[in-house]
Amino acid sequence: MFFFKYPKEPAAMGSWTRPTCKCCISSAVQPLVTLELTENINMETKQWLMARIQEEKIVAGTELMVHPGEDDDGNMLLVSASQHVLLRAAEVLGFYKLYKDGSMISFSYRDRRNFQNSDNINEFLTLAECQFIILHTLENIKAVDEKYIPGYPTITLYPREAIFNRLRKNKILHTFYPLHNEELLTELGNRWHSHRNLSLQPIDSIYRYFGGSVAMYFSFLEYFTCSLIPMAIFGIILVSLSMDTIDKCILFSCLNMIWSTVVMELWKRQSFVLSYTWGTMQMNSQFEEPRADYKGLMGTNPITHRYQPYYPAWKRKVKIWLVSVPILCLFLGFSLYGMFVFFRAEAWVKAYHSENDGCWACALYLPSVLHTLYVTSMNILYKMVAKVLTEWENHRLETSFQNQLTIKVLVFRFVNCFAALFYISFYLQDLELLRKELASLLVLTQIINQLIETLVPYLHKAFIGKGAGLKKATMENAPDIDKIKSQGQMPPFPGMFDEYMELFVQFGYISLFSCIYPLTAILIVVNNIVEIRMDGLKLCHLFRKPFNSPAANIGVWQTAFELIGFLSVITNCFLISISPQVEEYCTENNIAPKNVLIWTVGVEHALLAIKVILAFVIPDIPQWVKLRIDRVEYQSLQALKHKLAEADKGHSRETEEKETWPDGITRSDSNESSLHMNNRQLNLL
Repeated sequence: MFFFKYPKEPAAMGSWTRPTCKCCISSAVQPLVTLELTENINMETKQWLMARIQEEKIVAGTELMVHPGEDDDGNMLLVSASQHVLLRAAEVLGFYKLYKDGSMISFSYRDRRNFQNSDNINEFLTLAECQFIILHTLENIKAVDEKYIPGYPTITLYPREAIFNRLRKNKILHTFYPLHNEELLTELGNRWHSHRNLSLQPIDSIYRYFGGSVAMYFSFLEYFTCSLIPMAIFGIILVSLSMDTIDKCILFSCLNMIWSTVVMELWKRQSFVLSYTWGTMQMNSQFEEPRADYKGLMGTNPITHRYQPYYPAWKRKVKIWLVSVPILCLFLGFSLYGMFVFFRAEAWVKAYHSENDGCWACALYLPSVLHTLYVTSMNILYKMVAKVLTEWENHRLETSFQNQLTIKVLVFRFVNCFAALFYISFYLQDLELLRKELASLLVLTQIINQLIETLVPYLHKAFIGKGAGLKKATMENAPDIDKIKSQGQMPPFPGMFDEYMELFVQFGYISLFSCIYPLTAILIVVNNIVEIRMDGLKLCHLFRKPFNSPAANIGVWQTAFELIGFLSVITNCFLISISPQVEEYCTENNIAPKNVLIWTVGVEHALLAIKVILAFVIPDIPQWVKLRIDRVEYQSLQALKHKLAEADKGHSRETEEKETWPDGITRSDSNESSLHMNNRQLNLL
């Protein structure tokens, strides 16, 4: 798999370090992570970094294995880990693994023999998990006695500072990335993007190779696409029969609103099953280290009591409300201005076409096409601006940085993509124009996105990273550095942000306006079938392999999709009320517009109530998953109570004869401390 022989000679520059665990000396391990340092790296710095990586934990090292790369004077380091270190780290990170009784529980190194496949590290830990462990271990190397980075006396270090953050901030560490395993990658590709027949994706294999966040996205993409098939079939039937009656319009709208609720509720259940199966549902949360680009005055962290940079929260809020929000409003103004220009162009083209009968009919679509290009350009431009603004706001943690970026882009993307459609629906009430604009946005946006997402990496590979690519290599004691470097020449993986945003916009089109254009669902299904294969191909061959990020669900995107579902009730009810069929029915039966509005609001409230009821009726966690979680918690509670009882007995026996331990700690003090810790764990349970 991804292992090779350890050298038996003593650790030295130009060879792999010997593992500290004797049971692992005969194991075979391949480099898992590559560190690329700056070109003219000071050799003192490189040797110091290698020493910190391979030192034992007792002296603040990581006990990882490190290789100097192609030569001692090069700027590359290859990092791997022994089985002992990987299993120890799996316990610290709170990995959940299959126990001998079939339940998923937090891994314990002392009890490792009772976990399934724990004697086979390739089966017990996935490639993505091993690389995540190395990433987490490297990022937690702290400065101990160093006042500055050896070889760079002007770059100071504060006590307990994360060394890798400092190296990245000062451009000493150019980049670091996990390495592909060609055997596993070829096997995965043959079952995934290279598979000739339409079939479900190998989600578990994707998880083992790329990790939780990537696998969760592809699982959601597959689930969302499959859920659209009934809507697509129903839409085709309605179009073939022509929507000339009020019954068909109302039927499709009601189905649409119920679909948007049921789909997201069932996805919650699916995501719980996946996260339970992968062991990511209950992983221990770790204290996040400050981001590499986080800046501030030095101070003491009130939680960890570490000496760290500190930036006042009020300054960040001032930046957000006085700069970021006004800039967002400015771009929203540009978006709305482009929308009104589109409407003027639409009116002019219609007038010109009516006056010139010989004019091409396709010219009527020109304003919609130009507006779609404008919308796409504004989406790209504002995302770049939002990244700069969010970076400037100086968020301490990566999670808060990503949340702020997501909120900014979500708000802008929603207005930019849907404002024209809402304006046509609620103000102009021109269903024909709405149908044309929706078709243009849907088709052109998908074509443009596919071209951008696919063509740009291909061009990068062809003109910038010539020769870059994953070639077959046999890793021995001296790894083929050229073949490893070729992976570093690939563009970095941009993450799943744009992919989720694309699905968010698709969900909006299908939920909010598809009753006007029933072919929306089939167009999205066709696009997503292509998207699955293209995304898989890009991930495997056009980008660097990303580090695994454990994921229990799709995060903030779940809330965003659910909000669109609620908004779809209002939109669909209003579209029904202004449809020609309803207007004709009201005219024939002398129903006043005021009464139509009252009925619309009443139906809208009733449907919202139905959505809420459905959300409560459908449980988020499947019963079998809940039972297994409850059983594990019960067993943990009983074991903890047993330990507490033993601690109480020991405490009562030793109350009268206290013995002083080293450093002035008494035996009774130790028991009380242990009892306090167990009580804290009991409260957590």
